Amino acid sequence: MASFEQLVKKKIALFESVPKELETAAIKTQAEVWRKIRPILDEMDTDAAGNIEQTEGNIRRIGVIAEELKKVLAGAEYKEAVRAFLGSIDEGVQLTNEIAQTFEEGFEPEQVQRQLLQISKQNAINAFYGSGLDARFTQPFLEQLTANVAARAPLREAVNALEGLVTGTDKLDGKILANIKTTATTAQAVADRSYSAAVNETLDIQWYEYLGGEIPTTRPFCEHREGKIFHKKEIEAWGDGQNSAGIRDIQDGTWAGRIDGTDSKSIFTFVGGWNCRHYLVPVPDRKVPDTVKARARAEGYID
Repeated sequence: MASFEQLVKKKIALFESVPKELETAAIKTQAEVWRKIRPILDEMDTDAAGNIEQTEGNIRRIGVIAEELKKVLAGAEYKEAVRAFLGSIDEGVQLTNEIAQTFEEGFEPEQVQRQLLQISKQNAINAFYGSGLDARFTQPFLEQLTANVAARAPLREAVNALEGLVTGTDKLDGKILANIKTTATTAQAVADRSYSAAVNETLDIQWYEYLGGEIPTTRPFCEHREGKIFHKKEIEAWGDGQNSAGIRDIQDGTWAGRIDGTDSKSIFTFVGGWNCRHYLVPVPDRKVPDTVKARARAEGYID
């Protein structure tokens, strides 16, 4: 069996690589969506000045575009990328189990923990398909298209605006990619961390290392904690909106990117917030530096 350190490295590497693969698939899907619907937009009925007309033909085209969006988003490439993404959750769970076994050799997940995992995975699927994707991509696109028809907007301007919504601009990601980068990626992390939190609670883990690396968009909350070890009660204090562990970056009970509903329990699932790539990895007591224990003792968290 791999060592504790090797298992932790494998888990962090797994959740660094898979989101990038899904983002690549999202960009390709956006391009395919635009390739399919652009010709339909070009066929819109317009008046002599190039303004979209309110005709039965244009209403029908809105319906055709809605169907095309569903077809592309159900396509093989996007579906395969999502399948691999969801598979990474199972792989992460297996690594969590192996890490748990370094604390308790005979550890096996309970049935309720497996059931919680399935619920979390379904939430992740909803972020990629169904109501989640409808709310963040399909509906905004169709609403903007319908508004352009209702306002008799110039077709050229409408097409340019819709293209930006689908494929992105210099300043903004396309809606599918934006969904992947925030909601969907968060759903993946939450699924894994929900399971890990349940397992760690069962094992009565007291110490955690805040791991996940840093990227250009890493928020200060995570930057200040990266690579450091904390007692469970210090982390719980952050969830309750209180500063602890010598870090003073929580203002008025919150921080940039915090997910609403974060508290002393859910912080082990939500960690730094939306699109957070970090994990609270359990640490054996023997590996906790004396200075860290002294800090927790001075705060009254341990005897």
